[in-house]
Amino acid sequence: MNSKEHKCQWIQYILGGLIIIFCSPVLANNIVTCGGEWSVSVSNNPVDTSLRDRGDFWFPASIELSKSLAMCVKTVEIESMGRGVDRIVRGPQGDVASSLSDEKRVPLIQNGKGSYVLQTLGKRRINFWLYISKGKHLSPGMYNSELRFAINPKIEHNSERYASFQYTAKPYVKARLNGQGQNGLSYTGSSIRLDIGNLTKKNHHTLDFIVQSNTSVKVWLTSENKGQLVNMDTPHRTIPYFIIIGGRRNTLASPIEYNLYNTSNLKGVPLKIGVENEASPYATAGIYQDVMTMSLFAQ
Repeated sequence: MNSKEHKCQWIQYILGGLIIIFCSPVLANNIVTCGGEWSVSVSNNPVDTSLRDRGDFWFPASIELSKSLAMCVKTVEIESMGRGVDRIVRGPQGDVASSLSDEKRVPLIQNGKGSYVLQTLGKRRINFWLYISKGKHLSPGMYNSELRFAINPKIEHNSERYASFQYTAKPYVKARLNGQGQNGLSYTGSSIRLDIGNLTKKNHHTLDFIVQSNTSVKVWLTSENKGQLVNMDTPHRTIPYFIIIGGRRNTLASPIEYNLYNTSNLKGVPLKIGVENEASPYATAGIYQDVMTMSLFAQ
């Protein structure tokens, strides 16, 4: 027997001359006499978020242990290199709220050394998650983290692994229109129809949008007929209309540009566009229409 790897602990119980000897292995420099291969994987792509996630991002990750290692490794300690335990990911504007969770999305416990502790439970594959709070609303840019993994008990020459995480948040913008079937408003797909009403009278309607983006948004409004409602039967008969956006009344004789800021929140931000006409009591009877196009650009 190698004296550096094992020794016996003698405990004597004198019961009628009987001596009981307990002999147990002792670790040499805390190195376990088992070995094998293991690997770490952290995905750079989040899974689809659900309604309960509220825009949070979950990146799947896993640790693979060989059969021999799975029999002796009890825990894996995970340390974020140079980051705090609740801010393990860094982005273009600094650290973001992020952490690690087990396969059931329960936050991992932390030891006194600032590392997360992942229980292996005798499994050869241990799944876990890298979590970023409100990841859907991250500002555009690169987000990264460097993680160190250490198995416990340690094995000789093979106890640590490193993994890099990188995610690129791209600018995006989307909008939805409220008020289907209300106030003369109807739409199918991306086409919106607004019935302004009796043009011999002054009318006012509001297009009520909710805009979501992870950056500032430029709104670009154009008119097919340069801000004129055109009589479908007599095209030279026109009636001007006006757009109210950001508290300002404008015609669409030329395109209108408007900027939206602070759109990165869970509910989005409202964008209300007023549409009104001046009373035209002598307007020629008929159907008048124009096509207004609204374009949204993430900046």
